[in-house]
Amino acid sequence: MDVDPPSVAADTDPDPSATDKSSHEASPEQPSPATAGPASSPPSSPPAHPPPVAGPRPAPAYSVVNAIIEKKEDGAGSRCGHTLTAIAAVGEEGTSGYAGPRLILFGGATALEGNSAAPPSSAGSAGIRLAGATADVHCYDVMSNKWSRLTPLGEPPSPRAAHVATAVGTMVVIQGGIGPAGLSAEDLHVLDLTQQRPRWHRVVVQGPGPGPRYGHVMALVGQRFLLVIGGNDGKRPLADVWALDTAAKPYEWRKLEPEGEGPPPCMYATASARSDGLLLLCGGRDANSVPLASAYGLAKHRDGRWEWAIAPGVSPSPRYQHAAVFVNARLHVSGGALGGGRMVEDSSSVAVLDTAAGVWCDTKSVVTSPRTGRYSADAADGDASVELTRRCRHAAAAVGDLIFIYGGLRGENNHPDHKNMKEMPPPQAKGGVAKGCAQVLLDRCASNNLGYGSAGKTRNGKQGREGLHQREGTTHLSC
Repeated sequence: MDVDPPSVAADTDPDPSATDKSSHEASPEQPSPATAGPASSPPSSPPAHPPPVAGPRPAPAYSVVNAIIEKKEDGAGSRCGHTLTAIAAVGEEGTSGYAGPRLILFGGATALEGNSAAPPSSAGSAGIRLAGATADVHCYDVMSNKWSRLTPLGEPPSPRAAHVATAVGTMVVIQGGIGPAGLSAEDLHVLDLTQQRPRWHRVVVQGPGPGPRYGHVMALVGQRFLLVIGGNDGKRPLADVWALDTAAKPYEWRKLEPEGEGPPPCMYATASARSDGLLLLCGGRDANSVPLASAYGLAKHRDGRWEWAIAPGVSPSPRYQHAAVFVNARLHVSGGALGGGRMVEDSSSVAVLDTAAGVWCDTKSVVTSPRTGRYSADAADGDASVELTRRCRHAAAAVGDLIFIYGGLRGENNHPDHKNMKEMPPPQAKGGVAKGCAQVLLDRCASNNLGYGSAGKTRNGKQGREGLHQREGTTHLSC
């Protein structure tokens, strides 16, 4: 990634449809997740395209995806503190080796401390209340709208929640977290999806690294550098930055000392990488348990220096334990907690940082001052239009123009609801978590088309099982 560092505010909002139209327009032969399969609920008529809107678009709305679950064990059920990672399509469509875009869900907690069904957990000693951590793997096939449980070969990671995961080509890299026995080791685990039967590998990394931690963030920057930032080591929130070059062997972690004003020590933030190599760290909870509204960009200079910069715009709300993902130059943020059992709600529960315009938008308009809306501890009292995103400890991933959200917490309980973003969600149980289904955000891209966006054109290429580097010719997600 030896290029001039990208600015936090991009010059333009790239329109990939100009170079790869399949990434943003629904094909007549490819049903969207919202309409695929007998279990889904297709709209009565195609949505009308609204007139063009001048300036940055407001944040979109979510709707439920009624996914197909043939066997009980195929569904991920209620959980929080899990990860959801998008894997692009592999191979040539129509051939035996083709695999469409998928979402890989790993780990998370399926019960809470204090629940009669949950056994006591020592994880609370490190400041986390979740119990019933798992190490299971579930796969959502975007094209068939179907969940399945995977049983990979190899030795799996230990059960954990509040870990991090990111895609490197057709592999999911997992690190850190916390489980029933306490903090997970700092080892890097890789779920290799190159072959028909997935396989777990443990990556050998030399020298000291980030160490055990949870509530941290990890992202692949410039399709090359794995960055780990912040979190909690069981004693205090952290602000350190570590990088692993996936193109250089032997693998080793390097502690970075970025220039500029960076974020304070915090946990439960989000980190998302824009396609040009800019990483955005958003929100979090500081050492005094105060939720943060700030966003910071981290970029690499040609001479190898890394530098922080404060992102422009006014965030509609502070938040932590939220989810965030890039679609083009727009960072989509959903949900989040404020502390004391309160969730971010009303028009601020969904927000977009438009890095092309340098502004934040909520579901109504551009944000010019922090919102002072209603905050309630009662999950049943919220407006129906924002109930779907009123949650924390959930996970999100993007495939083309769709953003999928799964699980999370509302108040004190786990959610099992799979949803896709549209106008009116179904009623939620009081005190529930985002129910075990996935939710999808339908964002209007530059072409003004709503619907399923594929992960882009794919190319064949070999991927070494033991390696992390995405070799030339392998497939990847274009956000």
